[in-house]
Amino acid sequence: MKFINSIFFKLFMTFVLFSFIPMGIVGWFAYDKYSNNLYENLQYHADDVLEQKMSFLSAFIKDLERMDQGITQSKIFSEFLTNTNPIDHPKYYIELDELLLSIQNIRPETEGIMIVSNNGFIYNYGYSHDLHFKNQDFKNLPWVKEIEKNNYVTPQITYLHDQPYSNVDKKQKVYSYVKKVWDRKIKSYGYLIIDFKEDLLEAILRHDGSTSFTSSGTFIHDSLGFVLEPEINLEYKDVAASISGSTIKSNSGKEFIVFTKYFPQTGWYVSEYFEKNAFYVTVNEIRKIAIIITITSAFICLLASLFISHRISTPIKNLGRVMKKVESGNLDERFVVHSKDEIGDLGKGFNTMIGELKKLIQAVKHEEKLKKEAEITALQLQINPHFIYNTLETINSLARKKREPEISRLIVLLGKLLRSSISSFEEKIPIKQEINYIVNYLEIQKVRMREPLNYTISIDPMLDEYLSVKWILQPIVENAIIHGIDPLKSSGNIEIIGENRGSIIIFTIKDNGVGLDSLKLQQIRHQLQFSSKNLAKYKNKIGIYNVQTRILSHYGSPFGITIDSEVNLGTTVTISIPMEVYDAQNVNSR
Repeated sequence: MKFINSIFFKLFMTFVLFSFIPMGIVGWFAYDKYSNNLYENLQYHADDVLEQKMSFLSAFIKDLERMDQGITQSKIFSEFLTNTNPIDHPKYYIELDELLLSIQNIRPETEGIMIVSNNGFIYNYGYSHDLHFKNQDFKNLPWVKEIEKNNYVTPQITYLHDQPYSNVDKKQKVYSYVKKVWDRKIKSYGYLIIDFKEDLLEAILRHDGSTSFTSSGTFIHDSLGFVLEPEINLEYKDVAASISGSTIKSNSGKEFIVFTKYFPQTGWYVSEYFEKNAFYVTVNEIRKIAIIITITSAFICLLASLFISHRISTPIKNLGRVMKKVESGNLDERFVVHSKDEIGDLGKGFNTMIGELKKLIQAVKHEEKLKKEAEITALQLQINPHFIYNTLETINSLARKKREPEISRLIVLLGKLLRSSISSFEEKIPIKQEINYIVNYLEIQKVRMREPLNYTISIDPMLDEYLSVKWILQPIVENAIIHGIDPLKSSGNIEIIGENRGSIIIFTIKDNGVGLDSLKLQQIRHQLQFSSKNLAKYKNKIGIYNVQTRILSHYGSPFGITIDSEVNLGTTVTISIPMEVYDAQNVNSR
């Protein structure tokens, strides 16, 4: 674990990562770019090949349609469909043979042509007809049932099937161009069937040899299965679920990229496939070369990283050893500087710091001595408040003996104020203590004032046990009396209100004094917001600025003092502090 956390290990890993990652990213991007370009070229080539084969297939379908039109538009064909007399049936053979002889020249490769009448007659051309195969047998063929079920009037090309109606080779596999046809008066109907062998479709789609790729070929499928089987062993479900340009795995484990186009005339999907490994052979070679280059470069970077990390980490280790010796108390130890780089500057700075530290320790020892002397003096000065309080008690006893109750009352009130100042060194006190303190203060001021001083205090009882910064009301009340009410030379009123608003405690101090003009009010507001701390610390502003500074020190913004005033109408000071629950064990922890 120590080695993992060492700076040598961190530097080494940093150099390694900054070496391996860029090379890996560059190699991957190069491979990906070349692979994508190659794939795009293949896609373009496949689209071109498929367009050519679709063109060949379209020409073949058009030839079949021409044969269809040449047959169905002839007079002899219409007469054959409408014939119902078995005796007259053979007489149509000669004319039909002559007609089909000329029609077959359009596509001599066709296997045979058959016309089936709904009147029960069958005519065939190009092969010997099985006389036992009747009209009803024809209608029971699966592909004929499919055409009947869908009521097709457009020509359809069947899937590959045998020829049960042939007298010679019933197992011969053929495709059939099938169309439901009518006579000229649309009274009788029948079926025109043009058979062609599987190798004819293969010749049309596979004879061009235009592809320059090895292990490629063409196949056709529709919604039911393969129309032209692929030369590779692919599952139909995999082909049906794929999209053009996707990869399909054969039963032998080889992967093939398959591109597909839809042929709307027949409802077929014509696909061109390419073996993936044969296609990506160049890319794989480039990948191997890139891997070899990356590994070689990485090994060189590894050696360079070891060397650089060692050169950087060794001086740092030496500096660490010197630091440990200094930590144990040996302040005479120094780091020997050999380099002029940043580590050398760090070593020089460390040596300078040790020298300054020795001086500082000596100064701290001297300061500790002075501090002890100051503590003794502070303890002596602490006696003075107690002495004053005890002296007031003595004066109070004399006042009672002399029967001076007013003087005695003032001394008692002053004693309570003094007791409050020396009885607690806590920074925060319960609000009820703050209110008791301000009541004592106001009672003294009532005696001092020449004119009557009236006051009301309305504090929500639920606030009694919440905490407040100590002595935040007295300076405000004192300002109200001295600067507001005294200049009136008439009776004065002070109102103190305490309430909570949500999680905030609001104290409001109102007086009916002389008030402030707008310029003075603006000046005080600005000082409260921006310079209360400096005024309280350096200008001895003990009143409102001192209170603002202490509130901000404890609670921060947005708490503190706001002030409103109008000339001859009085002044209103608002103090806001957060609600803080009293905790006798930890009263000043918040």
